[in-house]
Amino acid sequence: MEAIPSLRGPSQAFVVLITAWLGYQLLKILYNVSPLHPLSSIPGPRLAAASYLPEFYHDVILLGRYTHQIRRMHEIYGPLVRINPNEVHCNDPDFADEIFAGGGRKRNKSSHQVDANFNRHSGFATVDHDRHRSRRAPLSKFFSRASIARLEGDIAELTQKLCDKILAHRGQEQPFDITIAYSNLTTDTISGYCFGKQFGLSRFVDNLPQPLVHLVRIMQIEMPRRIEEIREGQRAGVLYERPTIIGAILDSDLRDKEKSTSRVADESFAVVGAGTETTAWALTVMTHRLLSNREILERLTQELQHTVKDPRRLPSWTVLEKLPYLSAVIQESLRLSYGVSARTARVATQEDLVYQGEWDKKPIRYVIPRGYAIGMSAVITHHDENIFPRSHEFRPDRWLDPERRRELERGILGFGKGSRACLGMNLALCELHLAAAALTLRVFPYMRLFETTEEDLRYDYDTIVPMPKRESRGVRATVV
Repeated sequence: MEAIPSLRGPSQAFVVLITAWLGYQLLKILYNVSPLHPLSSIPGPRLAAASYLPEFYHDVILLGRYTHQIRRMHEIYGPLVRINPNEVHCNDPDFADEIFAGGGRKRNKSSHQVDANFNRHSGFATVDHDRHRSRRAPLSKFFSRASIARLEGDIAELTQKLCDKILAHRGQEQPFDITIAYSNLTTDTISGYCFGKQFGLSRFVDNLPQPLVHLVRIMQIEMPRRIEEIREGQRAGVLYERPTIIGAILDSDLRDKEKSTSRVADESFAVVGAGTETTAWALTVMTHRLLSNREILERLTQELQHTVKDPRRLPSWTVLEKLPYLSAVIQESLRLSYGVSARTARVATQEDLVYQGEWDKKPIRYVIPRGYAIGMSAVITHHDENIFPRSHEFRPDRWLDPERRRELERGILGFGKGSRACLGMNLALCELHLAAAALTLRVFPYMRLFETTEEDLRYDYDTIVPMPKRESRGVRATVV
């Protein structure tokens, strides 16, 4: 009778390692759902508390759809839910200022979310509070209201070029994707501010549907080259007509490692990406809603005509932002475009966070220990029916009452809150006011939606920014 082969050697070692790993994972799962875990008191599905598998399945396998599950969790469990072993999600805007606290209170970013970010060395993806503050400092002065006012002439010029380009399509049967058209404006604005030279997408293409191909090429190939050009120019004492964001980073007192081309390229990706997609999508939402509701469009047109004498020579942003209905249309567009749709979580490093609220007509109290993440999602909060009745409808009138407006603003997360609030908020608002005025008076009388429905706007999944269903062909239009 032959002897049974021994399991000694590499095979046996492999089996032992796998067994040990599985045992460790089992112990972790048991700990995660036990009363010993610091988040054990937070309600939520047991499977989500046990492991990251539900999040992995919905965000990786189904591609960016975990937010839908989180919304359902809130419907079942209340304003605070545990969505993975070490993270809590909040659906109470009254707690937002505690989660995203400013005023010197330290809030780290969740490393779990940052790990999935492709530009990990940007300020946007920086975990540590103090390091984020140091990386943000050279950029901050570029996005003050005073700085954006100095940039306003460029934005107005690009806005008129956008209108001219769209109107050049009058009488053509070929529809175009308006989101990509608006990306021409937003990309050239932020790229010129970053590098002192616009990407000039309109010069790369003859037709509106194609510029993203060139944007990707520029971002991947030319951006590092442009950073090096600015660096060499500084060394040679070249004086630029206007300070640039990249120049300010390279000339800052950051450590040399923080000024490496790869690190600055990551920052550039983040700034250009954030300055392009979110504003372009807000303009897309606004365009669709106005063209779908001629009564709202007519009311906006009448208000603008009383102030704007020549749509080719727009009043300043400070004048336009005082127009109540224009401001209401923009606020409602921002609400329904969400900004960053993916959840944003913070980690309190110096204190426990104590939540007190009400669920099912009973008082509730939960403690989120320091070191654990808690976040919110604009796509959930912006549809809180207690704050925004009939929240899926485009209703600018809800913003017209000054007292009511203050209550509405507390439920808006599109630009974030606290010390990590969106740096480019003033730039976005300036672009939105100028573009909305010019498009309404010059373009919208001739623009018609083409084979576009509500489904082409409806949020379906996350790629940091909101995306419609994959079969959507985009929000398209023709010019008659």
